[in-house]
Amino acid sequence: MPNNNRFTTNTDGTVIDGKTGLVWCKQDSMQIIRDWLTFPEALQFVDAMNKKDFLGYHDWRLPEKEEVEKLYQPECTIKDRSNMDIHLDPAFEAGCGNGCWCLPFDQRAAFYFSYQSGISQTFDQDFSQGYVRLVRL
Repeated sequence: MPNNNRFTTNTDGTVIDGKTGLVWCKQDSMQIIRDWLTFPEALQFVDAMNKKDFLGYHDWRLPEKEEVEKLYQPECTIKDRSNMDIHLDPAFEAGCGNGCWCLPFDQRAAFYFSYQSGISQTFDQDFSQGYVRLVRL
């Protein structure tokens, strides 16, 4: 059962995490631009959203690995873009990607966190494709 006190949906398209104080975009990159992203493309996506003051903000960033891991809620289930179960609070919009790029640990690989399994893996940042969920303080 979802912890209704933790995540609050705002009318501006954001979700506030009451535990961490972070402000997340309710939608991810798949829902916004309808495409996969390599890690470098995810960084470009963040820059593009900031340049256009997406949802009224210009300080969006890629989440850190520890931040995105805290979004995983094993007791919650919503459907991803492929109609598979993922474990995000229902405050986030269904139909999103199944995971999220996170800040990298070196120059060649980047973390990708799965909302299905709750596991972070490293992938080649130039060839693997995924999604990103914008975050800000």
